[in-house]
Amino acid sequence: MNWLKIAVGLICIIISAYVSFSIPVTESGIPFTAQSLVVFVVAAMMNTHEVKVCMLSYLFLGIVGLPVFAEGTAGMDKIMGPSGGFLYGFVFAGWFISEMIADFKPMKVYHLLIIFLAATFVLFFFGLGHLALKFDLESALKFGLYPFWKMALFKALLAALVTVVIRRDIIG
Repeated sequence: MNWLKIAVGLICIIISAYVSFSIPVTESGIPFTAQSLVVFVVAAMMNTHEVKVCMLSYLFLGIVGLPVFAEGTAGMDKIMGPSGGFLYGFVFAGWFISEMIADFKPMKVYHLLIIFLAATFVLFFFGLGHLALKFDLESALKFGLYPFWKMALFKALLAALVTVVIRRDIIG
């Protein structure tokens, strides 16, 4: 296990929490962030064990009060709140990506795009499931899917492009 890689990945995810932008399309309280994009890229650079350590460490830091979640928030109430499913969904989406990428060498953009689109589905599964349990399915779709799905597809594409460049030009 490469602890430096885990630390760098964790730092990138934390920084991405602060790269958020709000577009007033809903009252969901879930901001657009760069986090899923960064989680996808970070997961593509790590093995399955490193991803689990990195993502669980991220959640742990936020739960114990370090302001690592979107817009500098923290606490267990964020995990239990509307965006909680997306937060713990990062663990599963990251694991899925690292597991799937292990089977593809060399990695092409279209391989990554398919994997990242599937990981987007995994992320929405947990995020929307959490929202549906908290409220109802109609509200979950209205506030957790409809305003975000186009941006999620764009972030999956951008993550695939960034990952190919990093793996080809930086990692080698």
